[in-house]
Amino acid sequence: MKQPTFKLSIVLVLIALSFSACKERIPDYFANVEGSYFSINQFILEEWRTHAREPIVFKKTVTLNGKTDSTVNNVMQVDWIDVLRYFSETEIGDRKFLGKYKFTQFDDDMDNTTNLYYMALDENLYTQKLLITMNKFSKKLTGIYIETDKSNYFGSTHQKLLYRPAKTIQIQQFEHPLIGGKKELKIQYDALD
Repeated sequence: MKQPTFKLSIVLVLIALSFSACKERIPDYFANVEGSYFSINQFILEEWRTHAREPIVFKKTVTLNGKTDSTVNNVMQVDWIDVLRYFSETEIGDRKFLGKYKFTQFDDDMDNTTNLYYMALDENLYTQKLLITMNKFSKKLTGIYIETDKSNYFGSTHQKLLYRPAKTIQIQQFEHPLIGGKKELKIQYDALD
């Protein structure tokens, strides 16, 4: 099992500190539009604050190279460090990413959503696509979709991540190593009603 990265450790410390905070505040995931992009780590922190104590039960389905297994877990049984790692590594909210993404905002009148789309201008950036969907009127976030790419001498890895608040977490990973067979992994958590 991989050791948590330093950045992930920081996020987890922030999550722990958030529980000790007395005063709740309204989050600003988008920070200053001129000063930074959407912060996935800030969003993770706010979602944790919102849903951590809810009695959510998930059906976890893991498919590895076509073989599927599933279990049922309550919110306390989920390996959150592993799950959040995938999303935390896609952070583009740091000011160092300014100017490295093309930002587009568009409304979809058919489903009453506003969509914020970030597309990498450099194919070497880890996070290649980030799509944020929110209710057009309430501005409540309804989904996040992320695509990542990483290539090096040993091969390439492509990921597709999906999060629908308190409903679905989906991680798809496609590895193409220089030596050996390709690996396709899909991990999905579906909240049970």
